[in-house]
Parts: sequence; structure tokens; C-alpha cells
Amino acid sequence: MDSNRIKDLHRRYLTRELSAKELQEFFVLLGQEDNIEMADMDEISREFPTELSPKSDIVGRIMDKQHKTSLSVLFFKRAVAAVFAFIVLAAAYQTYQHYRFIEDTQTFLTVKVPQRKMTELTLADGTKVSLTSGSVFKYPKSFSKTDRQVFLIEGQAYFDVAHDKTKPFHVNSGKLTTTALGTSFIIKHYKDYGYEKVSLYTGKVKILRNGVNAPEVILNPGQEFDYHNGTLSTVMGFDNSKDPLNKGVLDFNRTPFRDAVYSLASFYGVKIRFNEDQFKDFSISGDFGGSSITEVLHSLEFIYPFKVTKTDSLTYNLMRIEKRK
Repeated sequence: MDSNRIKDLHRRYLTRELSAKELQEFFVLLGQEDNIEMADMDEISREFPTELSPKSDIVGRIMDKQHKTSLSVLFFKRAVAAVFAFIVLAAAYQTYQHYRFIEDTQTFLTVKVPQRKMTELTLADGTKVSLTSGSVFKYPKSFSKTDRQVFLIEGQAYFDVAHDKTKPFHVNSGKLTTTALGTSFIIKHYKDYGYEKVSLYTGKVKILRNGVNAPEVILNPGQEFDYHNGTLSTVMGFDNSKDPLNKGVLDFNRTPFRDAVYSLASFYGVKIRFNEDQFKDFSISGDFGGSSITEVLHSLEFIYPFKVTKTDSLTYNLMRIEKRK
């Protein structure tokens, strides 16, 4: 007998659509052990989503009186055993799938992006994440049934969140938690500088400041929120018309000096020390991709009044000097 036939009979049996003749055929097939194993357990578990605790009269309810009396006692017992075998196996399989799901929600993966590289991920829900150089990102293999939690431990990430109004998407980054249902935004988290920024491109996000008794911040497209050392916070506007994925990570357009230096340090995996107050009136423009960090800093040294010194192979100091005449 073709395995598709028993699968078809089984589907229609579960929905009580079998005729008397087909019902008898179904029980005959169930009584043949070599056919019982031919059913696809994935399909059975999907088509038997209800509670798997059958009542004692399950066979009596689906067989009319005439056919019950015409079956032999042996055949009847084999048929009942076969039906319960399907139910028990389906229950066991669903239990296995449930525990595997729980295990996946508790298993986290961590991505560390190599210096001067980019990484793109697609999460279990279809959300797309683009990570820049030096970023560290942590996420579960599967999301829970109530929400979606990910962690930007360091660096910069662009999120294009799959819409699911029943499961909010939370990005935890240092002292901020950014929540969205379906939207696109960039989060920067530069741990060494105690700095975080959320820039919203589409949709709407809610931002909570963890451990701080402060109202939530709601951003609309074209707004960004920065948070510095857990105290200073600002909401401001920016140009969200440009595609953030096509714009270079080191492509600056009147970017505050501080923000640009943070991005450079994260991208190249170095430490850049400077007095932020001394540079607060400066901004940087230009695309610095393709250059080394030493080349970038020395080119900036010709434009802005500072001198670069190097403490070790990974640490640079910027010292403000008087304007050149």
C-alpha cells in the first residue's frame, strides 16, 4: 500500500471525514505493522495539535455499530492498539519538539566581527542585523513565545526588524534597552567611552534607561537619542533619507568630532584618548574608508588643532594645541 494513502486516510480520520468503507480500510491498514511505521511523524504532530489524552470511547465514536459487530475481537484489539500507538508516538514527538524549542531559547550565540570587516545575520524570526568592525553581538538560537531579546555588547549594528506585534523586539546595549515591533534603526554602543546612540530610520521605538528612574523615550523616524556615561542624554534630528547599509561606516557628514572618534576607535580596534570638552565645537566630514588608523589620524591632524602621540600599538592620544598661524 502506498504510504501516501495511509497518510491521507489518517488526515481525514482526524477530521472525521472518512466514509464507512474508508474507515474499515483505515483500520485494516493500521492492523498491519509494516504500514504503521510509514506515517510521517512531523505531519502527524502538526495535524494533532490538541491535547493528546484520548478518551476510552474514541474508537466507538468513529465506528458505527454495524462495523463494530462485524469485526473480529482480534482485529478490533489490533485496530485500537494501532490508533493509540499513533497517539502515543505523536505525543512523544511533540514533547521532544517542545523541549528542543526550550533548549534553543536558552542557547545563545555570540558573534565577534573581525577588525575592518562587516557581518550580516538573519535571526530566527527573519530580522536582519548588519554588524560593523569590532562589534560583539549575542542572540538566542530561537526566540521565546512572548518576546525577542538580543544584546549588542560592543560596536554598531543596523537592525531591520521583522514585524510581529505579539513579540516585541528588545535590543539590550549597556545602559539602554530599545524596543521595537517592526522597524529599522542603528544602535551604537561604545563601551570604552560609556556612549550609546539609537538612530531611527523607519517605524517607532521605545527606549528605556536601565537602572535610572526616568521616563521612556519614544523616537519617530529621523530622530536619534544619545546617552553618555549614564547621565547626559539628548534627542535630536538627523537625515534618515540615505540608505544606512550603502553608507560607509567611516563616511562622516558634519559628524560631531566625539562621535567620529568613537566610530574610528571601534572600527580599527584601538583606543583613542582625548579631552572631549576641548573638541566639542568640531565636526568631521569625509569618507575615511580604506585607510589605516594612523593615516586617518594624521590626515585629521592637518585640519584640526591637535597633535597625535602613540602610547603603544593600540593606544593613541589626541592633544589640543593652539591654532596654527
